[in-house]
Amino acid sequence: MKRHYNKQVQIGTLLAIIACVIWSGNFIASRYSIQLAGPISLAFFRWTIATITMLPFALKNLKKEKQLFKNNLSYFFWMALVGVAVYNTMIYQAGHSTTAINMALYGSIIHPIVATLLAAWIVQEKLHWKSIAGIGLGIVGIIVLLSKGDINTLLHFKFATGDLWMIGAGCCFGTYNVFVRKKPIGISNNSFLLVLFALGTIMLFPFAVYEMNYVQPVHFSKELLIVILYIGIGNSTIAYLLWNMAIHRLGAAKTALFGTLIPFLSSIEALFILNEQFTIFQIISGVIIISGIVINTWPSKMKHGN
Repeated sequence: MKRHYNKQVQIGTLLAIIACVIWSGNFIASRYSIQLAGPISLAFFRWTIATITMLPFALKNLKKEKQLFKNNLSYFFWMALVGVAVYNTMIYQAGHSTTAINMALYGSIIHPIVATLLAAWIVQEKLHWKSIAGIGLGIVGIIVLLSKGDINTLLHFKFATGDLWMIGAGCCFGTYNVFVRKKPIGISNNSFLLVLFALGTIMLFPFAVYEMNYVQPVHFSKELLIVILYIGIGNSTIAYLLWNMAIHRLGAAKTALFGTLIPFLSSIEALFILNEQFTIFQIISGVIIISGIVINTWPSKMKHGN
């Protein structure tokens, strides 16, 4: 049993890391697209592409599980609202009024804290000292990364309106992480995500139409198409599927902590995409964050006979 448990942890860890690698470009994409589309419109296009992409993989299971979905409509409504429609709109709204650094900071710190606390309360995941230590190290690592070891950077840290949106987004995703564990038995991951994506798209549609016509028109271009395909297929279909599979293997609290990797991974990507300079603080930050994840996912001693 111990060997099986360790294998599940290893698989869950790999799935969570791959999802974070994909998600690490989301803040860059949201900042890049602020002049091309409004936040609601961008979220609408994202989930439209995600729904279309997921459809051929989930339709067969969806037909078999149709009655289960009907019996749990309220659960799927709230999951789609919080984890799809509101969460992503808040991220893209934040991109209009704060920096990518602030987005990474608040998004990566708030969501594991909320997920850990709610997991202990809602699904009775044990609030272990390792979870607390892991979150603490993750926060320290992110602060080292973003401040580059300069205390003045923290002292002059400016709080923008977009930061409130990112705090809200972090709360939404932390909540989503926990309630994924309460997915009705008998529903496959593919059909689960398809229904969430489709419901989220429907919820966003009237607001996106209003935004496109009266607030911020969409400037269609090759660049916007690339962003939409990236966030629709990569950030949504692939990453959400991997993340949900990780949650079922590791639990909500342990999986959420992997989100602290995102700012570190974003800084690595910036080396290649933006030709930014690699610094010693990125190494220190990475060591601290990874140490927190290792502590949090390291299996506890099991009794003999298990």
